[in-house]
Amino acid sequence: MALYLIDNIINVLRFIVGFILVVIALRAFMKTRTSDMLYLVMGFTLITVGDMFSAIYYVNDVRMENLLSNIFDIFGLIALIIAVKKG
Repeated sequence: MALYLIDNIINVLRFIVGFILVVIALRAFMKTRTSDMLYLVMGFTLITVGDMFSAIYYVNDVRMENLLSNIFDIFGLIALIIAVKKG
């Protein structure tokens, strides 16, 4: 029971930190309006949403939950790579 509570607290903290990062990146995009900043926002958003989606969406199989999170992470990292290449 304690491990489940700790896991939930860590997931909430991860989402809050990711959300703060997305807000900061979105503000930077609104100032610059460049495509590389848009990809940066998309990358951070995909990584943050993927983590929360896999935590909220109940899946009986732990491997499937990890797969969903990893797919969002991969697409988010691709968007970050594009942002760095364009910048």
